[in-house]
Amino acid sequence: MKYLPVKKWHFFIFIAALALAACNDTNKNVNDNDTGKTQAAVKKNALAALPPNAQDSALPFTMDFEEMNYTGGDTLPHLQSYSCAVSQKGLLLIIGGRRQGLHTFQSAPENNFIADSSNNFIFVIDPQAGTYKSFDVNLLDTILSAPLQSTNQQYYHDESTDMLYLIGGYGWNANKSNMRTFNTIIRVKVEDLVQAVSSGASVAQIRALFNVAQDDRFAVTGGDVFKLNNVFYLVFGQRFDGQYRAFGGNTFSQKYTEQVRTFTLSPGNLKILSYGAATNTSADHPFHRRDGNIVPDIDPATGMERITSFGGVFKPGIIAPYTYPVYITSPSTPVVDTSGQQKFSQYSCPVISVYDSAATKTVYHTFFGGIGHYYYAQTDSQKIVYDLATQQGRNDGFPFVEDISTFQQSADGTYKEFIHVNPIPGNRLLGGSIPFLPNRSLPAQGYAYDNSVIKLSALPPNTRILAGYIYGGIEAQNPLPFIPNTGTFVSNSVFAVYVTNTPSAAIPASYAHESVKSDTALHRK
Repeated sequence: MKYLPVKKWHFFIFIAALALAACNDTNKNVNDNDTGKTQAAVKKNALAALPPNAQDSALPFTMDFEEMNYTGGDTLPHLQSYSCAVSQKGLLLIIGGRRQGLHTFQSAPENNFIADSSNNFIFVIDPQAGTYKSFDVNLLDTILSAPLQSTNQQYYHDESTDMLYLIGGYGWNANKSNMRTFNTIIRVKVEDLVQAVSSGASVAQIRALFNVAQDDRFAVTGGDVFKLNNVFYLVFGQRFDGQYRAFGGNTFSQKYTEQVRTFTLSPGNLKILSYGAATNTSADHPFHRRDGNIVPDIDPATGMERITSFGGVFKPGIIAPYTYPVYITSPSTPVVDTSGQQKFSQYSCPVISVYDSAATKTVYHTFFGGIGHYYYAQTDSQKIVYDLATQQGRNDGFPFVEDISTFQQSADGTYKEFIHVNPIPGNRLLGGSIPFLPNRSLPAQGYAYDNSVIKLSALPPNTRILAGYIYGGIEAQNPLPFIPNTGTFVSNSVFAVYVTNTPSAAIPASYAHESVKSDTALHRK
């Protein structure tokens, strides 16, 4: 489907309405600031002004997202789709990803993934101070430098050994002639690399920290990798070779794995020692997923660790995300649960997981914005552009959302979903293509499991903890673009995420709005 042109009268209506909406928003801010109310009074009024469809104490915790404001520090890099680990001192180790906003969807000869927007640095970021150190991976040999600049790698930080594993990823060949999914597995010790980059170690010293091997079974992008009971799980994703084209063609190849691959590694090297692959032949192709939210989790029925896949795209032949979860607890066939239907945040975004083992026997997964099948909050100006784009019948896919939502599963297998009363601060359309960066000190304090799921029952009432950070990501000017292939950029914002053992109000997800129909003709595979 071709994009319809923006008519001139649409443009003038948009400009006039946008100016009116901005004026209304400004007046609201000025009036609030002029009242001179104390912070406590403002909070009291905000609670009194909850939407009429909000349910009091719908969630057993309160979650706050506070943007960090640095003074005198560095300008942090603008990044998305990176791999990461958190050091013992809370420093962020960032590898790969892109400095480009949402990739474009244009036909040849356009480069939808801009080559010089690949992140060619390893960054060590202090999220408290807003400072960083860096190392240019182009100084390394090409077997490392090319995959280390790729996007959407699968990565796993094994904190028991402090080893970070990087698998696959989609990026440019070393000579920038074409793009491919790399078949590499790379291993590096986090503390050693953080120290080396921070101290300005030599190229030879940094190269010596890395081990790398190649195997086509690692040629995956857009999935995720975990370790459970000493077995690695490479979950879903795809192999895409050639430059990305949204409207088809014969210059690339694309194949979803449709597998949960399990393997162990030979001690001392990165060769596969044992290997298996679980598949699913159901008509809905539930493993045909990429770019979703695959997270470490707790089974509320057993209290045991598991891996859970939320969302992901695309169902074969249509623009439709997967809305039901897949649970993985062992190398045997993963459990597909179609009784759970999630409305929000089907694309990768920060996910904060909380488990209440005492009062509710429920696990809660909170999703920070991103892109989703449903939305709730929009400012006046955002709605104008969204309505204009949808009225034109454009094939823009799913909208960026500013909503924060929680999808929960109880021990009896039932599900609920809520929208947080407050969207992302500033009504920003943020959160796409980044992970949640957990506070590594919480397990030692008894406030989280080893896989970083927060233990709500271990927090005394009204106790507030730093759960972790959100950094960077794709940010959009509007839910859908005013002009196709424009309107997104990369953020460098950092949010501190706090969890308090105090109930909070939330809005049932039944009040959300569906964005596009699932039978829309597919423009992306």
